[in-house]
Amino acid sequence: MRLHMRSVLAAAIAALIAGCSSNPSATTSGGGGVSFVPGTLRIADIEEPDTLNPYISTVITSIDLSLLWGSYFFNVDNHGQFVPEVATEVPTLANGGVSKDGLTLTYHMRKGIKWQDGVPLTAKDIIFTWHAIMNKRTNVQVTTGYDKIASIDAPDDYTVVVHMKERFAPIVSYFMGVQGGGPILPAHILDKYADMNKVPFNTKPVGSGPFEVTEWVHGDHVTLVANPNYWRGAPKLHQIIYKWIADNTTILTQLKTGETDAWFRADPGLYPQLKDMPGHTTLVSPYSIFGHIDFYNDDPILRDVRVRRAIADAIDRKRMIHDASHDVYLASNSDQPKFSWAYDPNLPSTAQNQPAARKLLDEAGWAVGPDGVRTKNGQRLELQFSYVTGQAIAPAIGALLSQELKAVGIAVTQKAYTSATFFAAAGNGGILNTHKYQMAYFGWISGVDPDDSPLYTSTEIPPVGQDSLWWRDPKVDALEHDALTNFDQERRKRDYYAIQQEIVDQAPTVILFMEQRIDVFNSHFHNFIPSPAESATWNSWEWSME
Repeated sequence: MRLHMRSVLAAAIAALIAGCSSNPSATTSGGGGVSFVPGTLRIADIEEPDTLNPYISTVITSIDLSLLWGSYFFNVDNHGQFVPEVATEVPTLANGGVSKDGLTLTYHMRKGIKWQDGVPLTAKDIIFTWHAIMNKRTNVQVTTGYDKIASIDAPDDYTVVVHMKERFAPIVSYFMGVQGGGPILPAHILDKYADMNKVPFNTKPVGSGPFEVTEWVHGDHVTLVANPNYWRGAPKLHQIIYKWIADNTTILTQLKTGETDAWFRADPGLYPQLKDMPGHTTLVSPYSIFGHIDFYNDDPILRDVRVRRAIADAIDRKRMIHDASHDVYLASNSDQPKFSWAYDPNLPSTAQNQPAARKLLDEAGWAVGPDGVRTKNGQRLELQFSYVTGQAIAPAIGALLSQELKAVGIAVTQKAYTSATFFAAAGNGGILNTHKYQMAYFGWISGVDPDDSPLYTSTEIPPVGQDSLWWRDPKVDALEHDALTNFDQERRKRDYYAIQQEIVDQAPTVILFMEQRIDVFNSHFHNFIPSPAESATWNSWEWSME
């Protein structure tokens, strides 16, 4: 039954991440005398972005940094609720921000926000950002939501009216939001360029956020200093140094020695050492990210669904979670977090079933050879497993995967890449986006809205999207379209349930677990509040080191 549009649209916006809650478990170890620099926060991360402009990056760290130097219409807090930033309120039918047909949205902007060079941020910047995202010359990774907009008007400098081509249920999450791929851009700096691919802004962006980028030493760090003219007032921290450290054990060492103060999204493979580290607090909290092994579905071996399903059946998720994450993660075969209204609790069991895997491989014509590896028409059933170097969890998963697939007759080789190479855009030769892989492990952050169309629809295959699976499923295409063009949450839920079932049945990817985030930091660091959404940097103006 379709609900009345007024109640449906209001519910869709208010419940975008209904059920989200931040209930972190914390351990704090006293003693240790770990050193710190008052007013300075040094954050370690394994993933250095290829650019500081997140619209043309595929690395999550670019989003983390953009929340420090840039501004969005809304952030998402620890309760999964929108926090108005540049927009003063979330548009709904009740407040007149959304038209009855769902095709027009009106945003009222906060006055007095300035770019870090002193120029006022106005509706002109909003319109420019949309045009920049839709500029076909620019290597923008995702245009989802923005491509549904017909036009944008600005009745005055602080009012934006968005006219949609068609109804798009998650538009509030996407439009100038973190799920949309990046922050508001400064028209007065960027409108002179034909595209954003190679501009000075990408290495030293000018934003309107709480911190200003002052330097990027490639391969080492980015330095940001407090913006004294930030609209909320000057941040409590004087500076943030984001350090790139290519090995997680080195990050662990630097935390112990006081050379680094914080590690957000820490490697769960090191959780036993992290949780009892003297002088530090370690938080485990809900997170909208799932770990998975993707298949290149056009690979001659993997285009057979029986092979893909056999691999899924052969994997022991429970053992992987225990051995690789020390039971921090939660077994799942869904791309939707378990706290989301879109999560289907009735999906098939995630339990290992190697007899079923062997039967599927037999049916696919792969016969066990004398060395235990299956062959077909003279070809060995051997697959390469790729991942990002420097992690503890990825090689641990690779080792377990090799054992479990060997038991059913599949040989596995492994190859590690830097994050920049692994996630690079198709135009830059990225491993995922140019299908230079067979099986690839990584984590994917779900958005505020359950929309997963950028991952699974056939129109999103690189270089125009992020369906690096090269999966084409007409059933999923139709379900995604229905979910995106209807505000009825129950109808959308049915669509997402069916998509999750199709992912299990067709196995274009093997979803292993729903992650929980681990954040560890010096006990002198205060006011850090993890969010289940995209990034932990949403309330950085409140952070302090003292």
